[in-house]
Amino acid sequence: MTIRTILLISYVLISLASALMISLMIFVHLQDTLKSEIEEKLKFQAVSTIQQIDTALFERMENMAMWSQLEIMQELRVRDIDKRLSHFLTKLHTGYDGVYEQIFVVDQRQQIVSSCDPALLGQTYNHVTPWLTTEQNQQVFFLQSLKAPGDKMFLSIAINDAFVKGELGYLYAGFSWDEIFRLLDAPLPFGGATKSYVLLLDHTGRIIASSAAFRDKTPRFKELPTLLAALDKPTGSITLPVDFLDNEVTLVGYAHSLGYRTFKGFNWTVLILQPNASAFAPVRELWLAIVVFLCLTILLGVVVSFFMSAKIAKPIVQLAGFTREFMQGKQVAPPQLRSSLELVELSAQFNQMISNLEQSKHDLVRVAKLAVIGEMAASMAHEVRTPLGILQSSAQILQREQGLTEIGQEMTEFILSETQRLNGLVTMLLECAKPRASEFTQQHLPTLIEHTLELLSSQAEVKHVHITSQFTAQRSDVYCDRDQIIQVLLNLVMNALQHVECDGLIDVALTSHDETMEIVVSDNGEGITDANKSKVFEPFFTQRKEGIGLGLTVVQQIIFSHHGQIYVTDSPLGGASFHVVLPIQQILEL
Repeated sequence: MTIRTILLISYVLISLASALMISLMIFVHLQDTLKSEIEEKLKFQAVSTIQQIDTALFERMENMAMWSQLEIMQELRVRDIDKRLSHFLTKLHTGYDGVYEQIFVVDQRQQIVSSCDPALLGQTYNHVTPWLTTEQNQQVFFLQSLKAPGDKMFLSIAINDAFVKGELGYLYAGFSWDEIFRLLDAPLPFGGATKSYVLLLDHTGRIIASSAAFRDKTPRFKELPTLLAALDKPTGSITLPVDFLDNEVTLVGYAHSLGYRTFKGFNWTVLILQPNASAFAPVRELWLAIVVFLCLTILLGVVVSFFMSAKIAKPIVQLAGFTREFMQGKQVAPPQLRSSLELVELSAQFNQMISNLEQSKHDLVRVAKLAVIGEMAASMAHEVRTPLGILQSSAQILQREQGLTEIGQEMTEFILSETQRLNGLVTMLLECAKPRASEFTQQHLPTLIEHTLELLSSQAEVKHVHITSQFTAQRSDVYCDRDQIIQVLLNLVMNALQHVECDGLIDVALTSHDETMEIVVSDNGEGITDANKSKVFEPFFTQRKEGIGLGLTVVQQIIFSHHGQIYVTDSPLGGASFHVVLPIQQILEL
């Protein structure tokens, strides 16, 4: 199984598990929240409805209490002969715009002597035992029993005689039960599509009014006694199955009458029933939304998984491909990865390892060449130096002979110069094969550079080459081997002299950095191609016909023995620039 497949499966499983857990947590939390919110709304609406009913009853009783004390009610003493009281009751009936369906007054003989409806005058209205009685502001009100749910409700109050102690009769007001229906049918705070039912119970637990759904037929509520026994608080909610709703589990919010102002109430109760099926309809919609969310999350997880697995696996595949091609000996560039920091770091370290391997390979070749040089030097030192010494001694003896012709003198000069050249070649081979150990002492680099330039000034003058020096280094002292550094400078400047034309330009610059000193030898010669920049320090590589290619090799060995670096770049003068970087190691105070 590939890494990409493993990552893909892992990402998909993580996305699916996370989405499922989040969805379930959201669903459970929102379901509980919705249930609590519905219960609170049921309780609030029940309290609001019973308060409105108590307020309506209080207003009716306040009106009747005020009317019973009016002076015009004393017309009952003369049986309202001039009909002034009847006209007054008619105006009240008209002024309250249908709130009161009937308003009339009966005397002590139970005869209607005044009424807003002339057809009632003279009829007998038998005063029966009231259904409910309440006292308000030291006045007693009587509420007549409803003949049927939804019938008119009659309130009555005694009319006292203003002249003698006693009662003249009773004031009756029948107000429409539609006002109670209107309160029970008020919109509930659950949305238009949510089914809910409202019941109004009297003090005995009898259903005396209901919302529109059961207006024509009072429901048979078998669980009502059990429910009433559980209503032990002024307001609250309870859950139970309801028989007239097909035994569906229903949330029931309730509120007992607490009265209004001085009216203590009739101890009625409002029930608001909310079936769970309609109450939790939003939960089903929520579940559908969660399922859609879950599917989208899984789809997004798959897309992200493909992207992330490809993003992680692709760099690894690239590294593996590069390794395979590198092992096959192909010349390929290391991949430039743009991924996570860890993979970028892995790629950098991998590229560094490949670079080190390449460097090790070059070092092995270089060591092999140096080994060849060592064998050649050992052989030449024994085989060449002895005859060279004899030739040189013989030529010197011949030069002292008298009568030596001019041609003989010239030939001896040739012998001496060539033997010196061959001796120098052998010496250089020995230095490459077995360089002497460095002796580090405090040295002032500007002084060494100036000394080197003085040694080569005559050669520069012969070739008309202008040599400049720039010392911008704030630090100038390093620990190094004086002779070896002079040898390095001599080789680099002589190499520049050999590659510039007449009237050429060579510049030697010295700069300092935090922990290193840098010497740059630049010229305006032909320069070095990019392909040859990596070869100039190899043994026997040279661009001059008369060169043997060991000078820069010796220079590189000396710099490496000083734990420094040497490399070549294009010169701003147009030729090549050799950079020698030496560690300061220690700064001496001058």
